Amino acid sequence: MPLYDVEHVVPLTPAQQESLAKAFTDLHSSRFQTPKFFLNVRYTDASKQVVFRGGKRAVYNRLILRTRVGEQRSKDLYDEHCKDLIRIWAEIVGKEGELELRTVWVLGALTTAVECGIARPRVGEEEQWLKSNEEEFRRLAAEGDEDFIELIQELDSARQ
Repeated sequence: MPLYDVEHVVPLTPAQQESLAKAFTDLHSSRFQTPKFFLNVRYTDASKQVVFRGGKRAVYNRLILRTRVGEQRSKDLYDEHCKDLIRIWAEIVGKEGELELRTVWVLGALTTAVECGIARPRVGEEEQWLKSNEEEFRRLAAEGDEDFIELIQELDSARQ
């Protein structure tokens, strides 16, 4: 459900894309207790986009996170999250010149989402939601749904 929109002006290799997606997913999952299955990372080559900042043409890499907001998630927590995302980018892509991740925006405008027919919980209600829907998750996994097989594996390994 959270969507990391990576708009890049420098070419990213498939290996860099995979490394970024895994690192962003791991960070978000551990910080906000969101199962990895629900995290999305999308890449857009923005090198040909016309962008103006301050009235002047600008070319820069940016990351836009669309997620849920709640009282449990403070501005300080999101500021720390943004700094960690920039650090991850610098380690994988670089930080000099056009390689730099110049901007991270967090948009807390995601009111709700329904994925695979299951409505997502409010912020802070994830643990109870997982318990309430676990039977359905296990049914879907047993029917061979690859996403839910992975989700059940993630849930089971977290309990060990």
